[in-house]
Amino acid sequence: MKATHRRLLNMCVDTLKGLHFNPENIMVTGSIALDAVGILPENRFAHDFDFVIKMDDQTWRCMKLIEAINRADLGESVDERYPDRKDVIFLSVNGFIMNIWKYDGGDWSEIKDAETGIYIATADNTIKAKKRYARSKDYQDINEIVKTILL
Repeated sequence: MKATHRRLLNMCVDTLKGLHFNPENIMVTGSIALDAVGILPENRFAHDFDFVIKMDDQTWRCMKLIEAINRADLGESVDERYPDRKDVIFLSVNGFIMNIWKYDGGDWSEIKDAETGIYIATADNTIKAKKRYARSKDYQDINEIVKTILL
């Protein structure tokens, strides 16, 4: 994993642990997961970190309140990137954006990061999520993932 990604991942995980999330209930997905399993294209750098977290409805509501308080720190308009934003929470940590989804009972990874204790989504998990969002950039990412795996 790129050193910068590792440092930022550790910062994000420390924040989530500070919010009393058990590492066993956290899975990193998206480009950081691809970097962790060695298939992120060399020229790609993460502009945010994506997490899926197992939590109950009350915790989700509390996280939505934290997001509302944190909203002023987001700086950029995240609403444009995620028009259907009811399913995601955005938090800014030291100027870096974390996207947090509530676990919906779907696939859960078996890969665990030795340093942080959190789970890392497989390429299959990440591709499925990108297909669900179906944005232009998601299809570009899928194309890059496939090329990286096959080459």
